[in-house]
Amino acid sequence: MNLETRTRLLLEAQRLFALRGFRGASVRDITRSAEANLGAITYHFGTKQALHDAVIESVLGQLADRMEEAAHAPGSSPDRIRAIVRALFAFFREAPDVPRLLMHQVAGGAGIPAVAGPFLRRNLGAITQVVRDGVARREFRAADPTLVAFTIISQSIWFALVGREIPSVMGLPSPGDFADRVEQHVMDVVTRFLEEG
Repeated sequence: MNLETRTRLLLEAQRLFALRGFRGASVRDITRSAEANLGAITYHFGTKQALHDAVIESVLGQLADRMEEAAHAPGSSPDRIRAIVRALFAFFREAPDVPRLLMHQVAGGAGIPAVAGPFLRRNLGAITQVVRDGVARREFRAADPTLVAFTIISQSIWFALVGREIPSVMGLPSPGDFADRVEQHVMDVVTRFLEEG
């Protein structure tokens, strides 16, 4: 591998934490997958927990940056909501293990990692601001911006978690086409709801 050791550790830790959870991904497994020596995690991060936090910060930071960029894109409020939905679905297509990474923590009873909080608030803030702007410009009817944000985020995360299995369960011929249809459906449902009235 020609990536630097720290980058390799982050990438392999992300993959293994998503696959096995924090407890199931051993330091030995992570360093072996990253082709690094056993002390590399201590050298670069200090602890396994600090490595886990760095993984969360890295992936959620990338997502928050994309969400904020979409929220500030030119165009009407409906255009910006569509841009946010596209950004979420694109991110989860590129990094499908991110929802599992967080769900391991939540399902195991540990809750959302504290380090994730600021990034999740940025994501919610990006969407709620677009909704507030749309209401102020009379492009949207009055709606609870937080509930709109939860609708968008939950639909995209849910699809990222189970979307690969749905086409085979439902006997659909083209999984890729189905993903595109779900993305479009989320955009349509949210914008129609906001534009009603």
